[in-house]
Amino acid sequence: MPAPPADCDICGRVAAPTRWDDGRFTSHLESLVWTASPVVRRYLHALVSGDPACDWLTWAEHAHLSAGLDRALVLGCGSGWLERAIAGRGRFRSIVACDFAAETISRARQAAEAEGVGGIEYHVLDLENEALPEGPFDAVFANDVLHHIKGLEPLYTRIHSVLAPRGRLIFNEYVGPNRFQYSDERMALVNRYLRVLPDRLRWDPLTGKLLWKRERADVDQLVWDDPTEAVRSEDVMPLARRFFRPEKEYLYGGGLLNPLLFGIVTNFRAGDPWDDMLISRFCAAEERLTDAGKLEPDFRIFVGARRN
Repeated sequence: MPAPPADCDICGRVAAPTRWDDGRFTSHLESLVWTASPVVRRYLHALVSGDPACDWLTWAEHAHLSAGLDRALVLGCGSGWLERAIAGRGRFRSIVACDFAAETISRARQAAEAEGVGGIEYHVLDLENEALPEGPFDAVFANDVLHHIKGLEPLYTRIHSVLAPRGRLIFNEYVGPNRFQYSDERMALVNRYLRVLPDRLRWDPLTGKLLWKRERADVDQLVWDDPTEAVRSEDVMPLARRFFRPEKEYLYGGGLLNPLLFGIVTNFRAGDPWDDMLISRFCAAEERLTDAGKLEPDFRIFVGARRN
């Protein structure tokens, strides 16, 4: 395995359609998800790169892309962190980034200008229904957007058509159960770890109450809030393997931590020795259970090439 590069970035999150167009929603969500914890991020970085300081995107570029490439396409760019990160490393001559929401695109463009990052062209684009920007692209990136897509087959076909002959599709996605419908066994496991938390770490900012038990997501409420949420998440990986030639797949965890920490992660004080130790133990438990085949990861990273 090649050594991790020195210029590693801490990864962020990506917005998607519907309620994701509300900047207040996306900003608030970033603080609620399991990856808000620096301890969790270091654990995830190590899963992919072997280095807690090297995030998945930096590693994927380093391990799977050559230098001096022409064009990259970012799908569902959201806040714009991904295209700014790859632009900063100078691997691509130009980058095209797209998102469903005009306001999201406006914010991403403003952020790039504020940081002095050039070479990025932005498009408002509906990934379900519209043609992608004209290729070829040496790389197509997606982060937390494909699990919002119902028409995966048409989208994968369009991605394949705009990839350069030696191009790569690189994504990091939630690939767990559709609509977060975890099994009874998974929910029992999550609640077993929830029970060890003291009251101060059980406070749920979404309900304003102490959280005593995790319940399976209410599908009707989830669809009402966002009909795209995890609509076909279970199909993201099988279809990617069918439409593209897999080069590498990385497990990205979340089987325990994603449902366990949502919301309550805000209670853990970054840098507090006891809080950091507790999350570290949760990370170790998730890794151990996953390695033993007792827990499926919620997230995976896929690197694939065109099929001839």
